[in-house]
Amino acid sequence: MYYGDSLHNHVVRLARAADKEGKYSYKSATISGSYLWHHHIESYLKEGALGLKKPFDVVILQGHSTAHTNPEKHDSFVNKAKEFNKLITATGAKTAVFMTWAYTEKHKKYNPEMLEMNRKGYLDAGNQIDALVIPVGLAFDAAYKKKPGIVLQKHYDGSHPDLLGTYLAACTVYSAIYETSPVGNPYNYYDAVDSEMAKFLQTVAWDTVKAFYGW
Repeated sequence: MYYGDSLHNHVVRLARAADKEGKYSYKSATISGSYLWHHHIESYLKEGALGLKKPFDVVILQGHSTAHTNPEKHDSFVNKAKEFNKLITATGAKTAVFMTWAYTEKHKKYNPEMLEMNRKGYLDAGNQIDALVIPVGLAFDAAYKKKPGIVLQKHYDGSHPDLLGTYLAACTVYSAIYETSPVGNPYNYYDAVDSEMAKFLQTVAWDTVKAFYGW
């Protein structure tokens, strides 16, 4: 979440670029290398917490990269997501879950089945708590297939996102929560992402979301 100037910053900039009259507030609560159960979500949801005057509309939950790589970890995520979902919905907010991407071959724990584990794990969790599932991992996979030479993850660990990966994830989150195409959105991280690449990543995000939700 926090790599590449933090995902939430990119999503809110996409929203503001598309709707200059709208008022958007985003907050990110991250703990490095953590699992969902490390978070004390009650403190995030309290009125006035995290510097916000109004309650959240949507709370996005993301687990550790390996949260669904075995049954025990998956069950732990689901149980904690159920607990968190009750607290989130009690405030009037909706819960979403962020489907993570798989490790690349540069990671020492690379597993070619990891993407499918993530897909099934987050889909199962989302279905159990009636949460929006944001298919970021599938967008990464689609981008790699369409443009094999693209670099979406840090070359030194094969896990964390590089700038383009963060931008793609942000476009996918934006597409999912606003049900709006990011294609043509002028936000490109202040020209750090060239126009051709930005359009490619925006298109991959939108196409992935549409296919995943059957739009």
